[in-house]
Amino acid sequence: MNKPAVGVALVAGASGFVGSAAVRRLIAEGYRVIALSRRMPASPVEKATYISLDLSDRQACQKAAVEWKDVTHCVYAAVNETPGDLVASWSDPGHADRNGQMFINLLDALLDNGSALKHVTVVHGTKAYAVHRMDHPPVPLRESLPRPDHDDFYFRQEDYLWSRAATHSLSWTVLRAQIVVGGGRGSNLNGPLALCVLACMRRAAGQDLPIPGAQPTHAVIEMTDVELLANAIAWTLAAPAAANQIFNVTNGDAFTWPDIWPMIAEEIGLPVGAPANYSVREEIQRNTHLWADLVRQHGMTVPEDPLAYLGESAALADFALGASKNVIASTVKIRKAGFSECVDSAESLVAWIRRWRAEGLLPPR
Repeated sequence: MNKPAVGVALVAGASGFVGSAAVRRLIAEGYRVIALSRRMPASPVEKATYISLDLSDRQACQKAAVEWKDVTHCVYAAVNETPGDLVASWSDPGHADRNGQMFINLLDALLDNGSALKHVTVVHGTKAYAVHRMDHPPVPLRESLPRPDHDDFYFRQEDYLWSRAATHSLSWTVLRAQIVVGGGRGSNLNGPLALCVLACMRRAAGQDLPIPGAQPTHAVIEMTDVELLANAIAWTLAAPAAANQIFNVTNGDAFTWPDIWPMIAEEIGLPVGAPANYSVREEIQRNTHLWADLVRQHGMTVPEDPLAYLGESAALADFALGASKNVIASTVKIRKAGFSECVDSAESLVAWIRRWRAEGLLPPR
């Protein structure tokens, strides 16, 4: 006999690499999964039920939720970034309003249409500590720090979630990750994948791979493997200790770009070269023909336009590479609560490069 599902999980942002990893993990855990996204993913997860839905359309959310009476858990990993200047958009009230309203529309649809919802997990990042605005963020970043005084959709989502949870039998968890690595096609905010696309393009042109910046930053930062993040998401849905808590979640180690850069170059198969001033996004944009040639040459099933392939990933890579401050998120709280998984970041990055290559998302070495 088939075991009954442990619950019905609705995953918003299922075409992104965080949402996709969560879908896979929750199915493995025994959940029946409803996967929401504006567009269908390039590689749907078997056994998931996919629904195309624009979360900014409140009426469409309400209409769809009529069929979601049995949803018990919600994972929110959706984000709608503003094309162009990615970092500037993070301070744009319109950006905060749009992403805040998307979450409100979905949560209202679930709660107002009589779903069995009992827990919501929301995936955020270290912008919740305003690391993109501070010259010297506290070390480490602890969940108990006061909320920074600026508008961000993270806080709009948190405040609305807390207000509705207070009047329903509903628990919640907020996870804050840093530089997520993994996933594949459809990863609109995947900085490490953008770096690898650039490296493959430079290798095809017979060039080396200089680390961006005449004086590369030695800031100490962290990474989060997307599958570790998905495991943490699954844990929050079932662990009583995760209820009504905010947790940082990272791999558990730290790195600097100058230390990890040679590993990227070696795995792609080209020398490092001397540091140089350039932008990952601009370099890719100037040489789109190199990527198109690689896609055709190797029969890869990804867009020939690398910017269409990567979305805002290259802009995110520029931001991460240009960071001049230490960003260390304490994971003591989540470990004390019971989630103690860890991953070696260098090994994780190399493993993902090999997976991307095996899946046809990067050209062969």
